[in-house]
Amino acid sequence: MAAGIPGRTTAAHRTNRKNLKQLTRENNLPCALCGNAIDCDLPFKDPWAFAYDHIKSIKTYPELADDPANGQPSHKRCNENKGASDARPGLGDPSEVW
Repeated sequence: MAAGIPGRTTAAHRTNRKNLKQLTRENNLPCALCGNAIDCDLPFKDPWAFAYDHIKSIKTYPELADDPANGQPSHKRCNENKGASDARPGLGDPSEVW
C-alpha cells in the first residue's frame, strides 16, 4: 500500500489530480457539481479554483479512493460544500418539455 492517506495524500492521488486538472484545462471541463467554468490558473486557496472531487465518497467507498474513474473536476467551494458525502441526486431530465 502506498504511504499517505488514500484519496488525499498518496502518489496515486497526486497523479490523478494532476491529470484531471490538465484535462479540465485543455477541454474547458465545467465543475461537475455546479456546472460553471473552472479557472485552473487560480491559486489553490481561491474558492473558485480547481479541486479534485471524489464522485463516490471515500468514507463510504475507501476502495475507490485512488481510482482515477472516481474523480471529477469541481470548484474548491463546491467540493467543500458537498463535504464527505456522495453528491445529492439532481432532478434529472423532465419527462416533458412544458
